[in-house]
Amino acid sequence: MKRNPSTEVFFIVDGERLEAQATLLAATLKRHLMPHQRAVAYVREDYRDKMQDFTVSVLDASDVEIRLIPNTNGGHAPWLAPYPQGNKILAAATPRDCDVSVFLDTDTVLTEPVEFADELGDGLVAACVSDYASSTGTQEDWEDYYAAFKLPFPEERVQLSGGRKLMSVPYFNAGVLVFRERTDDGVSLEFGRDWLGAAMHFERDVKRDYARSNIDQFTLPILGYLRGQPVQIMGQHMNFNIQGHGDGEGQAQKVAHYHAIGALWKHKTHGRSALEAIAEVKGQAAPEQFLEVYGIHARRKNMKHHLRAMAADRAA
Repeated sequence: MKRNPSTEVFFIVDGERLEAQATLLAATLKRHLMPHQRAVAYVREDYRDKMQDFTVSVLDASDVEIRLIPNTNGGHAPWLAPYPQGNKILAAATPRDCDVSVFLDTDTVLTEPVEFADELGDGLVAACVSDYASSTGTQEDWEDYYAAFKLPFPEERVQLSGGRKLMSVPYFNAGVLVFRERTDDGVSLEFGRDWLGAAMHFERDVKRDYARSNIDQFTLPILGYLRGQPVQIMGQHMNFNIQGHGDGEGQAQKVAHYHAIGALWKHKTHGRSALEAIAEVKGQAAPEQFLEVYGIHARRKNMKHHLRAMAADRAA
């Protein structure tokens, strides 16, 4: 019988806004992860003691392990300048004892069980093509990026999934990544280590102006070519942008990416489902506690219709 690949799903907690998002994500992971899958929240060393008690209690009740990102006790090393998005790369580079790792942006929710290894197939890393061309740079920019790594400019093109659905050099949303940690023989593949190395190389050697927040996404396809295993393209159901595409009625949405929490509350089903999931792990009062703890980040006015509907169902 084929063994289910051990899988770790991880995300970042850093700041009150991400704490609010993390509680919703954690509760949906508790609801949908399979027995061979486990969840981890990575936290900077200099932020751990600032976490709200409610956040810690929800993560614990959701069976999410809290781990520290090594060497993050103040400052922005190893980056040349502050780079908050780099926390995901630092976490990815941290060793994990599993076959497959999955990174999720904290502003996502899992909407149903997913066998992440199936989405990866035989590839090293899988991601969804980006929605839009904003901040991706010109062809001249990309030629310079690849030249910084002494790589030829790729002939491959992908079709962006939003707006005018433009064709682009390979460019992916780094909000959901599935990558292989080791071979079937147990040999470490060091994808996270190499992604960190590529990102630091990019920061140091690329001289053209670029959107600094996108270093993670610029280096992802470059790393695929460096490793000789281009990024495997996943369907948009694995990173469905409900802020950009709305309810997406009739479209598969296994991982919903809401970006702004108000977009989650506006969704017909995902907003209520996330609130129900947090109530499952922390009790019926948890949604109201969520509001009290996270204040403006919770966007009460946007979510009140879900709370009313949930209360009506309980009273029926």
